[in-house]
Amino acid sequence: MAFRKTWGLALGGGFLRGAAHIGVLKVFEEEGLRPDLVAGTSAGSITAALYCAGWTPAQLEELALHLKPSAIYDFCSLIVNLGAMITKTIFDLFNFPIFIRTPLGLTASRKMERWLERLLNKCTFSNLKTFLAILAVDLNTGMRIVFTDKDVYFSEPPEDIVFIRNVPVAQAVVASCAVPGVFEPKKIGIRLLVDGGLKENVPVEVLSLLGADVVVGVDVGYDGEPYKDIGNLAQVLGQSLDIIGSAVTQDKLKKYARLVVQPVLKDVAPWDFKKIPYCIKQGEEAAKEALPALKKVIGGGIG
Repeated sequence: MAFRKTWGLALGGGFLRGAAHIGVLKVFEEEGLRPDLVAGTSAGSITAALYCAGWTPAQLEELALHLKPSAIYDFCSLIVNLGAMITKTIFDLFNFPIFIRTPLGLTASRKMERWLERLLNKCTFSNLKTFLAILAVDLNTGMRIVFTDKDVYFSEPPEDIVFIRNVPVAQAVVASCAVPGVFEPKKIGIRLLVDGGLKENVPVEVLSLLGADVVVGVDVGYDGEPYKDIGNLAQVLGQSLDIIGSAVTQDKLKKYARLVVQPVLKDVAPWDFKKIPYCIKQGEEAAKEALPALKKVIGGGIG
């Protein structure tokens, strides 16, 4: 029997395109291919956390198919934050003194965090069934912050990575999903944290540092479209993040990933919850195409 290598699965960010991760996991599980380590960034961190907590792909699919915007987006804070931003702008324009806190995002992430806490049963990284790492970015320093439950040793530590333990999983995921401009940054300790996709949208380097023999990346940022018609603020923000991270993402995928699964996801906006079934299906199709290569790179001994 051939030796089975330790392999890690990196799930990338991409707003609702992240539902494709469920399709990928569904196909891999059907083939008995379960990763030893999982890392997630932004939308990928949600699927990664639930999967590592014991949710099956079938359960994840059921959750996604019934997901409503109100579960994630706090519309009350959206109204309050917009009002505060407009008021502050007007007062500043006329040089009137005003003593209100300027919101750092369109909406708070409290609702998302409570939703995740319920789904994860407030678990910590040490309670998970599969090893997990979640990536966020320190807004003040630009450092990559990796939440995990494993001591990591390097001969030459990367200068821009800090590993942090003993943080509730839901808080780590919220930090990783804090898209600048959309969600307020997540404060954890002394750090103000935002979307990990700013530095590593598909966290393949993280898995390599954590000791995975083989790293597989799932990139849901590709939609096959050479030109996009931008029609609203959410699309501006989403497209901006994709552009910022695209060059870095491709470089890291080439350097650290033995295999990249890249579902083609056309015209999926951050509010297109009706396209979640389509995203899952596209993830399944991409995973099926990748199966022969995956089995080859991780070796034998697959149970």
